[in-house]
Amino acid sequence: MYAALAKFGAPLDDLKPQDLIDPAAFFRMGAAPQMIEILSHISGVDFNLAWERRLEVVIDNETGLKAVFISADDFITNKLAAARPQDIADAAAVRRASELKPSSPSPGE
Repeated sequence: MYAALAKFGAPLDDLKPQDLIDPAAFFRMGAAPQMIEILSHISGVDFNLAWERRLEVVIDNETGLKAVFISADDFITNKLAAARPQDIADAAAVRRASELKPSSPSPGE
């Protein structure tokens, strides 16, 4: 991860490779709302289980480039475990969005 960030040109300043595996540390670049945060641990979610439930989405149809995202359920679990006011609001917003999402038609419909 560190090598990829360096190749990308991320502002690494005092960051060391071992910082990226420290559960208490995180790396942030950019400024809201255009910000990237890299966390080695999030509350309430087991990485291996979350990885099984991940969503892979094609973000560039021309090249087939895919991005991996945490599932909505794991995102909500993490937000509720963090329990800060904005996290609670984020979890509620994702739940509302999920309720509005049209369901897939059943086979034969």
